[in-house]
Amino acid sequence: MQALVLRGKEDLVCREEPVPRPGPGELLIRTKAATICTSDINDIKYNHFGIQTPMIMGHEAAGIVEEVGPQVSGFAAGDQVCTHPVMPCGKCGACRDGLHHLCGDMEHLGLNRGGAFAQYFVIRADRARKKPQGVSFAAASLVEPISVCLEAIHRGNVRKGGSVLIMGDGPFGVICSRLLKGFGVGQVIVAGHHPFRLEMTGASTICKDQGEVVEKEIFRLTQGRGVDTAILCVGSGTAVNTAIAVLRPRGTLSVFSAVEPAPAINLFRVHVKELNICGSCNDEDLLDQAVQVLESQPGDFEDMVTHRLPFSQWREAFNLAVNGKDQALKVSLLFD
Repeated sequence: MQALVLRGKEDLVCREEPVPRPGPGELLIRTKAATICTSDINDIKYNHFGIQTPMIMGHEAAGIVEEVGPQVSGFAAGDQVCTHPVMPCGKCGACRDGLHHLCGDMEHLGLNRGGAFAQYFVIRADRARKKPQGVSFAAASLVEPISVCLEAIHRGNVRKGGSVLIMGDGPFGVICSRLLKGFGVGQVIVAGHHPFRLEMTGASTICKDQGEVVEKEIFRLTQGRGVDTAILCVGSGTAVNTAIAVLRPRGTLSVFSAVEPAPAINLFRVHVKELNICGSCNDEDLLDQAVQVLESQPGDFEDMVTHRLPFSQWREAFNLAVNGKDQALKVSLLFD
């Protein structure tokens, strides 16, 4: 099969690889769509997670069951499925505590297990779901990013009628803003830099500047009270402190993006306003909820995949994902 293989930092190539075989409890998936994630781009450029190369990359994918491994029930060859790339071990301390998404020994497509930028990939059957009818494979490949955005919202203590600030207009910021429609919030504000992406958020208010300009605007929009929740969807130290500045007393900051270098945080504001700051990483068993959202709000995710290119044009697809912030949001590779 053809696959995109990382041979070293910034060394991604397309080459022939053997078709993997499903083991007990696993499915062999014939890939129909695999979508480029910001983390794929960062893994290729920086390899923060120490990926042992060579490695087939990619983790946001949907396709058709080609073969069912031993000890699998509920799936048959020909089923159309969407998949979640995180496979917890079920044995470590975090898993025993019910925090499977924070597993200390997880397998993850494209990190320590062959990924989905290939004509075939293998996934554990418990991490696959039937694709909703009428949803394209490209949109179905977003089920994992939808899952993790739901986690970020839940961790942010979002409440009905409340106000939410999303820092960042990348794919996660747009997904979060669209998901908030189902949470009954009173006000959604998105702060970012790219008019094309800001217009896709569907937020009631958008801010195109940063720093003190955004702070003043947010206080104006909230009649001086500040926001109940801020969700950090951009790796910026400035954004962290802007969020802390505009949170109301006992508001919550959901840290959904890695920030490097480590920011200098204004802990005095955290202290005097009794703010809650929490991390949000992966998702706590939200795959089924994500599939339900995809089924009930298909239009919100179909148009998020702004570009769908054949796998043979993978170089153009990555160029769009990296450099096309004024015209592209999610770029999906389509397979025959």
